[in-house]
Amino acid sequence: MSQAAIRQYDEEDEHLLNAEVDQEVELKAGSEEEAAIADPSIADNAQKEPYYHYTVDTKDPDPWLIMHKNKIITLVILAMTAVAGSLFYKDIKSNELTNAIVAAPQLNDLYYVDFRLIKDNLRPAEKFRMAKVTDITGDVITINFSSYFYLQEHELNEAIRYAQLRYEKFFQEKRHNYKITELQNLIESGAIVLARRPVGDMLDGNVVVPDSHFESNSVFIPGKKENFAGLEYLKLGKDSGKAELALENFEESADLGFVKGQVNLAQMYLNGIAVEKDLHESLVWFKEASLQAYEPAILKYSIVCQQVESCTIEDFYQELVKAGVNIEFTKQVDVRATTKAFERALEEAKR
Repeated sequence: MSQAAIRQYDEEDEHLLNAEVDQEVELKAGSEEEAAIADPSIADNAQKEPYYHYTVDTKDPDPWLIMHKNKIITLVILAMTAVAGSLFYKDIKSNELTNAIVAAPQLNDLYYVDFRLIKDNLRPAEKFRMAKVTDITGDVITINFSSYFYLQEHELNEAIRYAQLRYEKFFQEKRHNYKITELQNLIESGAIVLARRPVGDMLDGNVVVPDSHFESNSVFIPGKKENFAGLEYLKLGKDSGKAELALENFEESADLGFVKGQVNLAQMYLNGIAVEKDLHESLVWFKEASLQAYEPAILKYSIVCQQVESCTIEDFYQELVKAGVNIEFTKQVDVRATTKAFERALEEAKR
């Protein structure tokens, strides 16, 4: 059979199939009309039946969302309130901890400082600095600022995370002396943003002291053992009766000429721990350690001397120079710590 004949038969079959479908539709429609004429209630029900037309139009609101709109809005508001409350509570606790640390400072405490609130001649990328408590002499707190500036506060956490504080030069050598009340004023002004206290020289799982801090020295030095024992007694508590034992060990260490023991004994007199507070006796032991060219003792003496009317810092510097002590490093002390007096003492010693 030719292709033309095949196409002709196919077309005829298709026409027959379409005709049969049209006939079925007409019969169905006719039967529905006859049923509606016979029973009018069927037509009414057909008109009342809701008609749902589902489309993919995104502008058409979802009936479920319309029904539960108020509930959804309420849940969102509650979630936002909970998050805001949690952040606010965290800030309150952080501020309380900062105030507590500054009110009772310890060595190696770290302060996050917004330095633009202290000085206004900084570069655009200079804003935050780290500060570290390096010495405590009575109520005078000595801190050293970091050699680096940071634009954002979280970068200070990154400095701890990447162990930058383990470098010897991370903090500047220049010392800045503050009273506790002055540090508290810096908190109120917003200059000290946060205070943190390492535990066992660790913070956030990272070491925050230079590597040289862990260098051991096995050389026997008279008075070293007694000084270490005194420090251990102090760790057990100043009010637990161990402070008296600490004082005895520091006295033994100082009598043996150990400079750190002499400084710790001077601190006991300065703070009135296990002994009556006596600034003059404190100066005596600071001077003993200073004559051995012990830098912390010289710096502490200059701080306490300013609190005693009968103390003359110029005479102290002259005595050190005559004893052959090199005290040029005192130029690194804060301006309030008698740098000019030291320069005058050197000039007089050269004459």
